[in-house]
Amino acid sequence: MSKTLNQVIDDLQARELKGLRSYGVTVDREDYGLLDWLTEAYEETLDNALYLKRAIDKEKERLNEKRTDIQKESTTID
Repeated sequence: MSKTLNQVIDDLQARELKGLRSYGVTVDREDYGLLDWLTEAYEETLDNALYLKRAIDKEKERLNEKRTDIQKESTTID
């Protein structure tokens, strides 16, 4: 198995333990129906969209700053 796969497995196991500690149940719970699971997944997806957008914006800012710095260096050399 790849190192990345092993890291994902470790992350999944840690997440399961965190959920068990926080909520006292695993995803094997029987009190959730299909709509509950779909709602959970939808809400998690919305959170992921926020995280991705923030990360994209931060990376764009970093790259723009880097370009600006390179342009400043270029004009200083000329």
